[in-house]
Amino acid sequence: MQTVRFPRELVRRLVDNYRHKTLDHCEAAITEPASVFTDPVRFQRELDVLFRHGAHIVGWTGELPHPGTFVTKDVAGHPVLITRAEDGELRAFRNACTHRGSQVAHGCGEARRLTCPYHAWSFELNGNLAGQPQSYAFDAIDRSTLGLEPLPVASVAGLIAVGLSEDVDPTAAFADIEPELRWCGYENHETVCQHTFHLKANWKIAFDVNLETYHVDYLHRETLSNLVKHNPIYDTFGRHARWGFPTTGVEHLVDLPEDQWPAVAPASIIHTLFPSVVLLETPVSCQMFRVYPGRTVGECTVDLTEAALTPLTNDEDRAARQRGADFAALVVGKEDFPAAEQCQRGAEMGLRNFVFGANEPMLQHWHRTWNEALA
Repeated sequence: MQTVRFPRELVRRLVDNYRHKTLDHCEAAITEPASVFTDPVRFQRELDVLFRHGAHIVGWTGELPHPGTFVTKDVAGHPVLITRAEDGELRAFRNACTHRGSQVAHGCGEARRLTCPYHAWSFELNGNLAGQPQSYAFDAIDRSTLGLEPLPVASVAGLIAVGLSEDVDPTAAFADIEPELRWCGYENHETVCQHTFHLKANWKIAFDVNLETYHVDYLHRETLSNLVKHNPIYDTFGRHARWGFPTTGVEHLVDLPEDQWPAVAPASIIHTLFPSVVLLETPVSCQMFRVYPGRTVGECTVDLTEAALTPLTNDEDRAARQRGADFAALVVGKEDFPAAEQCQRGAEMGLRNFVFGANEPMLQHWHRTWNEALA
């Protein structure tokens, strides 16, 4: 099974933190009004500024491995179609027929054309209108204007980035962190499976569960506490951020000369991408969490996608990755997300503030970053 080698600098920092029984931290604890999780006016502004007019990482370019492939994504409630046409170019469109708005594709696959199930209008993968039953009835409208409506799209270090409005530049949105992401090898990742969760919690609370190890010994007592070490590192890249933590086995590296360290480090590295994507890299897999607002301020959706680092070539490796995906879904579904819903209930009952400790720098970064974007 393919493994990833984390940059030696990051491994060195993790080992040093473990050796000195410390962690990267902020200067002091801060408070955040609990109303940021319940205020419907703020919620509408988040939808507009962060999501409708934002750039979003939605998948891996390996989901479109060759010309003639397509994949569909739900991005904050917006149906998006991504294609690789015969010219090999990556394109994105509103997944909405230009006749009456029905989705023209579902799931993923290979096709020369995509046909709307409602009235059988068909479209080429470059977006052009290809077929139109009873086309004479539409002669008054220039056929060339009836192609699928394009959206901005870019490949960012092997990730697919799309904008939900024409004024978004996906490349610029991730420029600060794109060089850092290159070592991850995302362009080779193969999707194994996806789980979707619908939570009765504000999207920021659901996002926050991925940002610290402080809770692991208590919330994950039976699942993760024997694996995770509480000596994380933390760095920012503009709006984006990276953190990571050592895992069981790091204790063997403390007194071992660095040139004898194993190629596969006992650690996890997590990249968090504005506004609401988490990429958790382990030595053998990658999990992508896409967190989106729901219909109300107290609801959200989380899409968890498990990927293998390279295309799987045998049933044994595929089964192993499936087991890893099922375990991740079990932990977040039975432990993290119920805790998030409890936090939401606390906010809704009138709690004045949430507190983010000096040992929770990622929480402090993200709430500060969202607030600055909305200012």
